Amino acid sequence: MLENFEISFMDSLSWDELRTALSKHLRTPIENVVMLGDWLDLPPKRQVESTSLDIIRQEGGYRTLIDGTSPLIVHGEKLGLLAAALAMEFSTSVAVGDYTHDCGYSGGRFTVYRPDGRTFFAVEKSDGEFWDLEPW
Repeated sequence: MLENFEISFMDSLSWDELRTALSKHLRTPIENVVMLGDWLDLPPKRQVESTSLDIIRQEGGYRTLIDGTSPLIVHGEKLGLLAAALAMEFSTSVAVGDYTHDCGYSGGRFTVYRPDGRTFFAVEKSDGEFWDLEPW
């Protein structure tokens, strides 16, 4: 079964940086981390082994947005641990959907992990040109 996950980075990150870091932190071979378009071309057996990433870039706010699909567990506390590790590795703020509610996710609220180890809750800014967050 494949699961979806989303991670947003304040800095602009390259494909190679993202692929290498996700391979390391998800403990999967680097060849199993692919762009969505390449994933669609894989045979079904390889698709169920691979993590696909659709990367959206923008000029302001959170500059690198990842929409991922993976056969690995990338939700709840594991998503938070991944975000915290990536924030430290890339020295940038990393946001994920707030998974701390009883229902497993609180729509519109995010947990932001800072490189110094601090976290805070945020909500989506509604008045900006780019996708961004403001503390809650």
